[in-house]
Order: sequence, then structure tokens, then C-alpha cells
Amino acid sequence: MKKSYLILLIVIGLFSLALYSTYAMFTANVETDDFVNLSASSLPTETQILEYERITINAKDTKIIDFNINNNTTSNLYYGAWYEMVEPTSINDNIIIAKYIDSENETFGSINASSKKKVTLIVKNDTDNNIIINIGVAYSETNSLNLPTNRELITDTYVPNLDTSGANYPKLVENMIPVMYNGSNWVKADSENSDENYKWYDYTNKQWANAVLVSSTNRNTYVEAEAGTVIPESEVLAYYVWIPRYKYKVFNVAKTMGTDSYNAKTTGIDIVFEEGTASTGEINCNNYSFATATSSATNETCSGTNGQYYTHPAFTFGDTELTGIWVGKFEISAPTDSSCYTNQSNANCETADLEPRTKPNVKSWRYNFVDSFEGVIQNMQSSGNEYGLSTNTSKVDSHMLKNIEWGAVAYLTHSDYGRCSNGSCSEIGINNYYSGSSSSRQYKTGCGSNAGSSSSGTCNEYTTSLGMNASSTGNIYGIYDLSGGAYEYVMGNMSSGSGSYTYNAKSAGSNFSYSASTAKYIDTYAYGISYGDQTAYNRARLGDATGEVVSSSYTAWNNDYAYFVNSANPWFARGGGYNSGSSAGVFGFYNSSGNAHSNHSARAALIAY
Repeated sequence: MKKSYLILLIVIGLFSLALYSTYAMFTANVETDDFVNLSASSLPTETQILEYERITINAKDTKIIDFNINNNTTSNLYYGAWYEMVEPTSINDNIIIAKYIDSENETFGSINASSKKKVTLIVKNDTDNNIIINIGVAYSETNSLNLPTNRELITDTYVPNLDTSGANYPKLVENMIPVMYNGSNWVKADSENSDENYKWYDYTNKQWANAVLVSSTNRNTYVEAEAGTVIPESEVLAYYVWIPRYKYKVFNVAKTMGTDSYNAKTTGIDIVFEEGTASTGEINCNNYSFATATSSATNETCSGTNGQYYTHPAFTFGDTELTGIWVGKFEISAPTDSSCYTNQSNANCETADLEPRTKPNVKSWRYNFVDSFEGVIQNMQSSGNEYGLSTNTSKVDSHMLKNIEWGAVAYLTHSDYGRCSNGSCSEIGINNYYSGSSSSRQYKTGCGSNAGSSSSGTCNEYTTSLGMNASSTGNIYGIYDLSGGAYEYVMGNMSSGSGSYTYNAKSAGSNFSYSASTAKYIDTYAYGISYGDQTAYNRARLGDATGEVVSSSYTAWNNDYAYFVNSANPWFARGGGYNSGSSAGVFGFYNSSGNAHSNHSARAALIAY
């Protein structure tokens, strides 16, 4: 950051109550080749606009400005720093004129008699052109300032973000706490992300933003605590990771096997974070609708060509554009060590009443139908829930991870913000842990080993080097269990030939038709019979990390399995199992029935509006 100093010395002269007038001397010292002497002027009792300094800020440049304000009178005064746009004549979103966060004092307020204050401003010009502004100080004997319409009081505060990637600020919901890892414990992070000691996120350096939901026991304490406060893992109910809105350079718009237009597999997917909810991608895809009684389902069609950008569709949730999404850091687990892990016949495992966890070093929750997984995750917002989440789905929306959302995680993982650096990428490691016999086999969340490793009875926990190798970033700030562990059901389903979703609820083959209001919770695909040929992959959707990343029949990038949904198995499962070896991976996709299986789990997602 280029730093330039403007020192404005305000010397206010003798103050005479009898004449109701004030006298002042205004001088300025600019750290350039120029020394500017400004003449004295008389101050009336109403607001006085003193002489000012004109400043030019070059395109894409920043200046930090110090005002040293001296009141040498025997009376208290009211002051305010102001700006006036000269060129252009109005301010826009790419120009910031504000108090710097480290300023000793405010940009406006009272200044005592015979005292001085220093105010630090920042002028940030993110436009493509130079800008010219006037900056000055106004005084009044009252506690208000009446400025001309072309001059604005500087009231905003600029908080520098330690993350320079351009990623959107993580949007927290009520009772969600930002955290960072200090090498031993998760501690509360600086929510403004301006304190290096408690840095919350830095996507440039592969530190993805993490946040937690905690039990009600000490929730208020942690919500109100200072940055650096330890949040014990025993208090945490769920860990989440922020996936900021982005567009990516498309490498296989037609979803043709073996196509990779700019070597994205080897060098990484080109990702650009988008600001706010802007959609700046050139490629557009039609919104696929499932078949009805009078119309047949068709494949998604997209405009544009390889090499153009596409705003990832995971950031459109129903009719709402999102700045990002929260994704569960681990596969879900049951709240207690129950037979839900091992016994499909346990009726409690099939209910939506149990409250799931998203934690490391616990057994993943399996033996559940798709609709039950979806139900328990959506019910995290039920009345009186233990997570402290609002029941208002217009404020927060807890749901089971969709196939498109899995794709958003996979692409960010395979980029310079995840597993790629300097033109090469490493495959995400596998959670290869298991214990017990086939009839009561146990899995554990957050374990890790090298990609392609065989199954093992040893868990390298998520804080170890091998454990972190299985995260989306290669460090503790990423998402775990994306390769191996349990197969993960996602909300991605094939439309049946009769015009409804082949939605397996409590038994294979039962159907369920979503309404317009609930369709946002599922990604739909056209009907088909084949599952490992080009015809099957043509039914994929851009951004879901299926058809785009297929190398050959049944095989995706990194030798991951590629079995598309079909009439026999209409539900997507992702990531592979602990024993899938080299076929497991973040690009792996498999077709499944939707029934309860001993090796299938799920993952939670959270939308913050």
C-alpha cells in the first residue's frame, strides 16, 4: 500500500465572547516537493469551512492521510473532516474515503480547548482512472455541522481485510462463531479479519473461513467473547467452511469424455471470486426442469464456449443469488453412539427427530434413507433447536448438500485456492480408516492418508500431517471426508420417465414430486438408462463435477469412479468409501438407490441470507 501523509495544522486563534467571533490560522504540510502556506481567515459563530487541500489519487492506488488538529483557544469546539469529489463529481462503490481503523480519533466530534487530535483517513481508488478530491476540516461552536451539499462529512470506517483474494466476506448467521486454529486449539477469530494474530481467513494462502455452532451451555459467552478465546471441541456441535461465490473458466462445456481445453486437470481450474452477488460469467445454462405428465425431460443446454467463464450455479439457491455457502467440514454423525451407525433395522435411525453433529473423530452417521438424512439436517432449524439457529428460512436455511454444491467444493479444491500451486495440483488424500467386522464396521470422520491408500485400522486424525492431507486445502482449514470415509448421498436425483422424481423415501421405487417452493433443495437430471457412456454423461450439469471431469467410460479425473444416475439407481453418492483406494476422490460420483446402506452418509450445508 502506497502511503502518503497530508498534515493539516489547524491553529485556532484568540476567541472573544464579546465579539462572538473566532480567528484561525490554517496551514498544511504535504509530504511532496511542495510546501503550502494557507492564509488566515476569520471564523464566524456558525459552521466555518476552512481552506482545504486538493489531492489526486492515481488509478488503483491508496493514500493514508493524517490530520493533526490543534485547538489553541480557551473554548471547546466541534470539528468534522469532510471531502468533496472534484473528478469524478460523485463517489461510487470503487472509491473509499473513510476513517482508517487504526485512527486514534474519530473524523468528527468535540475537541477540547487547548488540545489536539490526530485523525487518520484512507482514500482508496479502485477505479481505472485518477480521481481528484478536496479534503478539509469544518468547525462550529455548536455540536453539529451544516455542510454545503457538495461536501460530505467523513463518517465511515475502513477495516482492512487481511485476505486479498477478492473472496466475499463470510456471512454469519445468528449464534455462528468465526474460528481459527492456533496450533493447539480452535479459538474465536477476528470477525473483521484485520488482526493478524487472530486471522479468520485468507483464501490466497489457502486458509478457508471456518465457523462453529456451539451448545447452549456457554453459547452467549463465546458469542460475546474476545478474539483468541478458546472454544473447546467438546462445546462444538457443528463445524462449517465458507465457499465464496466464484466463476470458473469452463474447460468442457459440452461434457465430452476426455476434453480439457486448457489443461485444468493438471494445472488447476481457473477460478475468479465474484463481488457480492454479481454474475459476471459469459456462459449461461438453461434451468433444467424435471419431466411432467405432458412433457419429456431434456438435458441441460449451455451457451458459450470453452475458455469462457461461468458463474458457478451453486450460488443460485432457488430465486436467490448468494455471496457464498457454508458447507459442513465433516460428514454428519449421530448425537450419541447409537446403533444408527450399524443397524439398518433400528427405527430411530430412520426418523428426522435426531439432531446431527458435524465433528471430527466421531463415527459418521450411516444406515439412513435419503429423505431421513435430508429431514434431520433441515430440522436443525426446528423450534427450540439446540444449535441456536433461527427457525426463519428467509434468514438461514439448513439443508442436505446438493450435487451442484459438491461440485462447487470440488472445483475450488482443484484450484490455486485449494490443492493447486504454481501450475501443478495434488490429489486430495483419502479417509481410509475402518474398524470392526463387516456386520458392525465403524468409520470415523476427519481421518486421512495419502490418496489411493488401502484401508487401514489406523486413524490419522485431522490435526496431523496425514490427516490434513485429506482436506480440501491440504491444511486444517479445509473440508474433510471428501474422499473415502463413507459414500455421501447428495441431493441429486434423476427424473423418472413418468414425470416425477424417482425419490426413494422408505422403499425402493417410491416417487416424490417436489413443489416449486422445495425444488431448490434438489438438483434434477433427465431420465436415462445407461450410466457409463457418453449418453449418460450428456445428462450432467455444468458445475456439478460429473460430466465435465470424465476421462473415459466409468472414470473421472484422478482415476475416480464415474457412474451416472440411471433408472435403476437414481440418486448420486459422492467421494467413495474408505476401501475404494484410487477410485475414491472428490471427483468421484456413483449411482445409488436412495435406500439405507451401511456405507452411505451425508453432509450438511447452510445458507445465510
